[in-house]
Amino acid sequence: MIDYYDLAQLADKILEIADDDMPVLAEIIEDLDPETRSELLFSDFLNAYQVFYYYFREVPDILVDERLSLVPASAVRKGVLAEERDLLELVFIVPDETPEILVSDGEEILQRFIGKNAYRDAVGWADEQA
Repeated sequence: MIDYYDLAQLADKILEIADDDMPVLAEIIEDLDPETRSELLFSDFLNAYQVFYYYFREVPDILVDERLSLVPASAVRKGVLAEERDLLELVFIVPDETPEILVSDGEEILQRFIGKNAYRDAVGWADEQA
């Protein structure tokens, strides 16, 4: 387990190097050892959008970007509302090391999409339901 202070310094250095360039940030995170990467991805030093981009390598609508940018990465373990499509909610969650998008009607989960294409697949499925 990496020391909190060391993790904070690492995060600062990575964010400074990446300079808001998401592909560069994702590459840097990818090169970290698995334990450090996991601690960083689910810490409060990154936001949920940065974790979303790391896993999906997708640039979502600006509203999704803004919504996820306001949420700490640590919240991703329990699930973060990424977007609403008509009456459906798309929730981004990473319960282990595999990303998921849950599609819900607000009361129950209707579909679960898992893996690097989960976001794209969930959006497609939700749009078909409209």
